[in-house]
Amino acid sequence: MRDYALPSHEECLSLIRDCHIPVHIARHAATVARLAVFLARKLAERGIEIDVELVERACLLHDLFRVCDFPLEDFTWFEQPVTEDDKSRWCRLKARHGHVRHEDAADAFLRDKYPVLATTIRRHRYVAVLDETDCPRSWEEKLVYYADKRAMHDRIVPLKDRLEEAHQRSALVLAREGKKRCPRTEEAVDARIFELEAEIFDAIGLSPDDVTEELIARSPGDARQRSA
Repeated sequence: MRDYALPSHEECLSLIRDCHIPVHIARHAATVARLAVFLARKLAERGIEIDVELVERACLLHDLFRVCDFPLEDFTWFEQPVTEDDKSRWCRLKARHGHVRHEDAADAFLRDKYPVLATTIRRHRYVAVLDETDCPRSWEEKLVYYADKRAMHDRIVPLKDRLEEAHQRSALVLAREGKKRCPRTEEAVDARIFELEAEIFDAIGLSPDDVTEELIARSPGDARQRSA
């Protein structure tokens, strides 16, 4: 029995609406949740104790403050019509939380009421697997971290494809900011993520290639039925 508080699924969706989370980010979060919940249930079937609700809530909210990482001068690449209300809300969020990365902003926002949820979200940051003091340790933290690295926008793809796409996007952002990539760090992180993938799939008795959109859609209680 859990000894910590969690928001309900509906409360998570309310937070997403209140923060005016962009449509493409909300879809990504829902996809991450579908994959992570599927994996969590597979672990539970193998007798591994895991809090599936914590996994789902953390995935739904893992990018709650993602807009804090964006420059908010150009909205032409957003998939939705951006209203003045959207812009105002995002600018307020960025003014309040934009001095830190979105993972740390969510941690600070949630930790008083939902400390376990806050930590689970904070540990999904890309380089966390190299951080001896703040790396994903619990199964819940590992699944949230890993599922995020398998979701390319709102599609579940092989880990290699997702990491390559993420590095390409990161390179463009860094170039705009006059910064350089750190290939050694990327290689070290990616190697640890593949190790994490092997750990997860050894535990559930499947191959990563087995887990596709189609397989998840056929699973009982697929999280798509409750996505944002």
